[in-house]
Amino acid sequence: MREFLVRLSQWLGIYQAMMKLDTKIQMRKQNKAFMKYGLEALREAEAAADEAGCRLFLAFGSLLGAYREKGFIPFDCDLDTGMLASERSEAFVAAMRRHGLSLLRQYYVKQSGRICEDKYDYHGVHLDVHYFYPAADDSICCELCLPHESKPWREANATDGFPAIVRTVPSSGFSKQDFLGIRVYMPNDTESWLKTLYGEHFMTPDPHWTMGDHKKRAVIGADRLYRR
Repeated sequence: MREFLVRLSQWLGIYQAMMKLDTKIQMRKQNKAFMKYGLEALREAEAAADEAGCRLFLAFGSLLGAYREKGFIPFDCDLDTGMLASERSEAFVAAMRRHGLSLLRQYYVKQSGRICEDKYDYHGVHLDVHYFYPAADDSICCELCLPHESKPWREANATDGFPAIVRTVPSSGFSKQDFLGIRVYMPNDTESWLKTLYGEHFMTPDPHWTMGDHKKRAVIGADRLYRR
């Protein structure tokens, strides 16, 4: 039925409007789940990573919230975490499953098989694990998947894949810090990370921030991403 509605909306020329409405509905559901289970999801994910012997650290909006708000950003409705790609293992995926986090989908580069992101679900809370790879000039980077330029996701996934933006941050060690009553990994040089990601004025909340601002501070990657 959903595929039929997608095709119908394309034929009627209202596909983009329908997708925006669907996104708003999904975000409301996720926000409700996040308020109830967000911290619990993070606690279980950290426990799973510890069990598997790898470091799961806060990234992007979740890191910004922890540093600036000492909590979650009020309008955020998912969890952004990161992991060095060299530390990812099937033991970690299995531990996440034991701790109640089911793998929803994965984004990867088809040509090389490089995994860029795992998206987990915990009682309706989405937790993204972005995998960071070595980059030039003593930095590390990850790729964030964007919607296809014009195609529905199934068609894009079966053809030319999705565009991605590359986010690069300074190399850093990681250490556990207190966050809302639990211990989580964060970059040792969190301030430099946040300046790189959000600009010099990251400590001033911007209620009008959108994903478009991510694009302004990033470059479109050469690789196309696929979903499984």
